[in-house]
Amino acid sequence: MKIVCACVSAAVLMTASPMTFAEDRDDNREWLIKAFDEQAQAILRTSTTRPADNAAGGIAWGDSYVMSALAEMLAATGDGKYADMFVRLADHVLKARDDQHDRRDDDRETVHPAWGSSKYSGGKWHVWAVHTGMICEPLARFAAIVRKHARLKEKYTAKADEYLAAVQRAVAVHEPDYRPGPGKDEAHLYGAVNRTHLPLNMQNALARAWIYIDDATGKPDHRERIERLARFFKNRLRVESDGALAWEYRPPLDGSGTKFEDVSHAAINADFLVLCYERGIVFDKADITGLEKTLLTRVIRPDGSVANHVGGDTSVNTHKAQVMRWARLAIHRPAVRDRLIRLRRDGTFSGGGDMLGLALLTAASR
Repeated sequence: MKIVCACVSAAVLMTASPMTFAEDRDDNREWLIKAFDEQAQAILRTSTTRPADNAAGGIAWGDSYVMSALAEMLAATGDGKYADMFVRLADHVLKARDDQHDRRDDDRETVHPAWGSSKYSGGKWHVWAVHTGMICEPLARFAAIVRKHARLKEKYTAKADEYLAAVQRAVAVHEPDYRPGPGKDEAHLYGAVNRTHLPLNMQNALARAWIYIDDATGKPDHRERIERLARFFKNRLRVESDGALAWEYRPPLDGSGTKFEDVSHAAINADFLVLCYERGIVFDKADITGLEKTLLTRVIRPDGSVANHVGGDTSVNTHKAQVMRWARLAIHRPAVRDRLIRLRRDGTFSGGGDMLGLALLTAASR
């Protein structure tokens, strides 16, 4: 995804007409939607012609990105074709819930209306909070979009209501995982498998689903919990000397740690930070500026390579395509939008994460 030129001289900026910039935005928007559409049908066909299966996390780390991408493109364009595609995939995913197949969570000793996995739990069947969050977030997002869009509401209200009810049942599985503290006005999620607090991305994936549930219902039922998890995250951010933000995959309860999270998992936390900022929850403009510095000075390098971790280490490109999932930040920072578009135009990307980035960049190019 690439825009025009990241390094435009001050003179050019001062003499370029507003029409030029408008034309650039329109051109990029058209290109972004075309790139999205070129992938969407093929990926949707692949996803819906095989049984939905989360045993190895395939729904949480695959189909969820496609659903999120379709929901965001629906929000960005209002085009009902994306709603139709979303419903097709969402209905397929809902059929894979454990209660539809009598699969019992070995730790909780119960069958849940959620999506278990055996990959990360030593072969035991377990419903992970991160999987619930990743899958429920786009379902709740779709419900929120439909309920606020008069034209979409006419056709898709029944589906929006169905998905919202399913999401509310699924997230309720994790009620016992929520723990206040350790700091004042903080909270975290506890993981039964490893018997400790969950990594940041696992906590914040569920919190994103809570955000969209509240958006869809219009009620702040999860607001306090979202604020507490956001504060837990913010209190464990490290601010580098130039203002860039850094954080660990699983910082200790009593401090911020010294390591750096990988760029792929970090995309969940970056997205959560921006969602909170948009709703006036804990994070402010300084945090957005810090996150922008992280992406543009640590993660994406001048040569177009992408560091593996948010600290900008020398290893690169393991998660290059996943940097597209940081694109919600582009809605608020034009420099991020332009850099990600340039990166995408110069590279070969594909998959649900790429589609999600294309959709968010479409929203940022209005």
